[in-house]
Amino acid sequence: MSSFSPTLFRFCREVLRGTWARLHPLQVEGLEHLPAAGPAIICPKHQRWEDIVAVALALPPPLYYIAKAELFVYPGQRQFLRALGGVPVDRQNPRATLSSFRRLLPILQQKAYVVLFPEGTYVPGRVGQGKHRLIQMLLKLQDRNGLGLLPFVPVGVSYHSRPRSEGFGVQVRIGPPLTAAEAVWAPAFTRSLMAEIARLCQ
Repeated sequence: MSSFSPTLFRFCREVLRGTWARLHPLQVEGLEHLPAAGPAIICPKHQRWEDIVAVALALPPPLYYIAKAELFVYPGQRQFLRALGGVPVDRQNPRATLSSFRRLLPILQQKAYVVLFPEGTYVPGRVGQGKHRLIQMLLKLQDRNGLGLLPFVPVGVSYHSRPRSEGFGVQVRIGPPLTAAEAVWAPAFTRSLMAEIARLCQ
């Protein structure tokens, strides 16, 4: 299982739908804003590990996830995560990060949805600053690689308690896509993206 397996992704998704989602009901708004076909960069709020599950259940598969390289250290876990669409990024090593993003190019050329948590880590209770360097690298893949303008889709993820229940509910709100023509616009573009994610979390 060294590469993405749509069958495994769908199987795990259905297992989560019959288990996790029963305890944590999911409400999804704004699916009409999702591009009918990729490539597209899905940018959700990140505050807890359940965000990964919520996004996987809310959006149509398949999804590829940009994830920290530390999760891919052990061979068995690495193969499993890659089969589920994981793409490792070493944020401590710029050269390794660039290599990872080059591996994203053929995935985007296949018109895939790629999930990037722009905060880069858990930020509970508020919306943090986005990592504009990751977004800048994605913007550099545009045009000369035949991708055109990549749509960045902001996604709000919020949680609420359920009276008389051990579980919690999850709301996923999808906003209209944003685009940027030039990689040099990445800092300002990232701020606009994070502002929209914050609005969708309200």
